[in-house]
Order: sequence, then C-alpha cells, then structure tokens
Amino acid sequence: PEVWTAVSAWVPISDIERWHRECIEHGERYDQDIRDSVGGNPLNSQEARDECHKRSPITYLSAAKGLPLDINAGIHDGHTGSVPVGQTLRAFNEVAEPKDQISEKWIEKVERTEKIPEGSEFEGEDPLYGDKKVLFRKESGKARVTLFEGGHEIIYDAALKWLEGQIHRAD
Repeated sequence: PEVWTAVSAWVPISDIERWHRECIEHGERYDQDIRDSVGGNPLNSQEARDECHKRSPITYLSAAKGLPLDINAGIHDGHTGSVPVGQTLRAFNEVAEPKDQISEKWIEKVERTEKIPEGSEFEGEDPLYGDKKVLFRKESGKARVTLFEGGHEIIYDAALKWLEGQIHRAD
C-alpha cells in the first residue's frame, strides 16, 4: 500500500503452504519446487511452514485493505491449470469486510464442481473480458474478485483497462 496505488492479480497463488498440499492432492509437479524453495517439506517441517507463511501474499493482504485490488481467476483453474480458484477467493476474503467474505463451503463447492452456485451468478456483462464470460463478481470496499469462463490465464485488456481507471493524478 505504501508503493502501489492499485493492483490487478490474475490466478494468484496466495497461500504457498495450501498450494503445496493442493499440488500433492492434484498430482501437480510444483510440490517439489515448493519444498526446494522453502528449505523442506511444509507437511512435516515447522521451518518450511514458516518460510511458506513468510512468502505467501495472504500473510500481508490485510495491510492492503483500502487499496484498489482486482483479483481474477478462470473457473477451471485447478482442473485445467495448476492453481485452484480457492487461492483467488481466499485472497479476496483477506481484504473484504466480514459481511462480504465468501464462505469456505461456497469456495469448496466452486473448486469441486467448476460451477457458480445458483443465485450467485454475475448478471451483467463485461465486454473487457471478450469471449470469456464473467461468471461471478463480488466487491467489498475497493476490492473486487471475478471468476470468468476460462482457466489459468490473464485477460490483458480487462487487467490494463481496470488499472488505467485507477490512476490518481496530482493536482
């Protein structure tokens, strides 16, 4: 928050310790990379868990409350890509007001089914996402989370146009 005026994040890894477990569960190859980078296995090493915590954005996100933050993920990431959408949704929860947070049950359902639960679907259209339909969007303060029809990808037009709208010029 002291350096950035706004952040747009796409399919982020927000919690490295959780992602390590997810990589093992889903047969992703990154679990060894994580162990190599944190000096051990976070499943059985407190030092490695501490290092995961130190390196995880989720550790610091609460300090970004009030900063314009746009977090996005494709609904199929974690199935066709390596980062489950829960990483995105839990990151949003760290900056969202308690009343706006997304329940763990809802997150787990979306991760499992690759579908937005009935009654939560995004009703509008966002032309900046092109042919990648916006399926879910939630806002809290200056934070916004979006799930779209897609995988582990960034939609550059949407990211850059959103950032462009966050420019604050000195008078």
